[in-house]
Amino acid sequence: MTRSISPAMSRRSPELVSEYIHIPDNIETFEFDTYLIEECFVLKNIAGYFFKTILSELKLDIDEICLTKFIGYICEHYNRNYFHNFQHAVNILQMTYMLLNKSNMTHKIKPHIVFAGLIAALAHDVDHPGNTNSYEINSMSKLARLYNDISVLENHHCALAFELMDHTGLSQCFPDKAIYREIRRTIIASILGTDMSKHTECLAKFSRVPLDNHVLTIDEQITLMSSLVHFADLSNPIKPFDVCIEWSQRISLEFYQQTVKEELEGLPIHSFMKVRDKRTMCLNEISFILNISLPTWGLFVTRFNHMSFLREKLESNLQQWRDLEAKYNASDEIYQLDY
Repeated sequence: MTRSISPAMSRRSPELVSEYIHIPDNIETFEFDTYLIEECFVLKNIAGYFFKTILSELKLDIDEICLTKFIGYICEHYNRNYFHNFQHAVNILQMTYMLLNKSNMTHKIKPHIVFAGLIAALAHDVDHPGNTNSYEINSMSKLARLYNDISVLENHHCALAFELMDHTGLSQCFPDKAIYREIRRTIIASILGTDMSKHTECLAKFSRVPLDNHVLTIDEQITLMSSLVHFADLSNPIKPFDVCIEWSQRISLEFYQQTVKEELEGLPIHSFMKVRDKRTMCLNEISFILNISLPTWGLFVTRFNHMSFLREKLESNLQQWRDLEAKYNASDEIYQLDY
């Protein structure tokens, strides 16, 4: 039987969290991941859940209709890439929220800066084309020319986020110009800070934030917030191992797709991106953990000692990647990735 929709229901205002959606029970744990959730409506409501929770906790007065519309437009502007998609965006939003709460830093950062950091987390890869900055620069793309080869994709994500904030009226929710300038600074710092070419700089800035101070300056708060978004963007290796494998396969597919384009267009290719088999995928992950993840999360837990379980999970995953690589080495079979 088809359910009829009354005129009153059809005129219903958009909601951050629909009463018809079941929010996953593990939503506020480090085990949560979106990789099995493909329905955009569900993903938008999960994003809405975190914003609704933070608005309530921090007593922020934001027009929820504008915010709901913004989440919807952000979702629509994410492309259906293997890795850089709306599922990934909601994961980074969730992890940013988790790192904020579990580090007990929410009370040290002004509510509007926390809000801006969560906006940045959700929008940090919006309209990602599924290739890297190096491809944009080497192909002399329109975006590379627009942003003079500097943080090309990150600048694009950031500019589009502000455009969508304006379009949905979210920008107008902050009539105090000084407050909005701080929101804007936070979003810019957080999204541009996801550029891996700035990774070392990001860790250095984070290490200098005086977390023991009772009051942090605005600059220190923005640095801390943008650092947490960057950490969240690098959180796949601290997830359950089956989740790590899923996202590793996805980034491998996206990388391989780029190398095909580069070969066709006569552009330089990074050899590590041409992942054709699962053993190579394992080697890439082991290298990433050793060179990026361990220093990153090692620094994080030295600053937040009570969260050492994150480094322990990372070390456990590293061993599982090594065991998996040894298994593939011992076999005569070639474990091709499914392209």
